[in-house]
Amino acid sequence: MRLREKNIAEKFNILDKVQKLEFDLLNIEGVTEVEFDLCGFYDNMNQVIFLTKYDITVNIKDYFQKREQLINKVIDVSKANGLERTEDRIEDYGEHFYFVMKHDKNWLTQ
Repeated sequence: MRLREKNIAEKFNILDKVQKLEFDLLNIEGVTEVEFDLCGFYDNMNQVIFLTKYDITVNIKDYFQKREQLINKVIDVSKANGLERTEDRIEDYGEHFYFVMKHDKNWLTQ
């Protein structure tokens, strides 16, 4: 986790939640890195934004099925960590997926 995001997480008392989410996401087969954008907490946006870097071999027969499975696993892990999908599109940036999730009230501990 980048220092800026760690500082934001500490300020809003969510560091444990973010670290657990990161750990759980990194345990999904194919996810190799997670980057967070927690700036929305300053604006009470109730969102956790993150990129997951993925490694799926492009020339495999079931490439698109593997991508869909990875996305669904990220959504399931997010849900297990108190996050729900927003209406924002899940963007694919080539080797990263961009997720915008809404957090539940358990993320607000201040």
